Amino acid sequence: MLHSFKKDKTAVITLIGMAVMVIAVAVKAATSSVIAAAAIHIAGLACFFLIESIEKAPDSESGLSFKRFFSDLKKPGVLFLILFMLVLSPAELLLSKAVFGSAYINHVLGRVNLPGLNQLPLLLLTQIIAVLGEEIEFRAFFVGKGMKLFSFWPAAIAGAVLFAAAHFAAGSPGIVAWDLGGIFIDAILFAILYRKTGNCLISFVPHFLNNIIGLFLVPVLFG
Repeated sequence: MLHSFKKDKTAVITLIGMAVMVIAVAVKAATSSVIAAAAIHIAGLACFFLIESIEKAPDSESGLSFKRFFSDLKKPGVLFLILFMLVLSPAELLLSKAVFGSAYINHVLGRVNLPGLNQLPLLLLTQIIAVLGEEIEFRAFFVGKGMKLFSFWPAAIAGAVLFAAAHFAAGSPGIVAWDLGGIFIDAILFAILYRKTGNCLISFVPHFLNNIIGLFLVPVLFG
């Protein structure tokens, strides 16, 4: 009876959290609202930690586990997928330059607000916080908790669409489509990593490294 009650309660919280994130992303994409952007993060983080608290799941079942990090990293296919993503990201950047020139990177830089490379400690800190937050919200919560209700692929695809839409910025239709398409593919790969490990700290690794590699490559390729 208690297990059934917990399951029903977490299912309701999951659905509410997912609905709030969908609405907040739609409002942010349409209006660039700072409040809507904050609502995405608050809903994802709050619902994830609330569900984890209700479930009182052991560390082996948590979607955010520091203790399992190295053992999860050694699971079959995980390191290969991480390395593949680390190669894919610079390749996407090179292809983007070849197709769109500097217009692409101007679009991307226009939708982010980051410290410069001359403020490296602050840049790294802000990226760690932002990327970890996104992995908890979109992978550990939206995909991880969502696939308990809908199975993996529906949750992963919906989560990837939502993740891409959360990064929407107005611009040339071709560049916007290219930008969001790349983010969608990355989100699918992050979700696959999450499914392999059940630990969003693993998907955090290529997400964080790709962002940092990209920031260092931008001056080299587009400077």
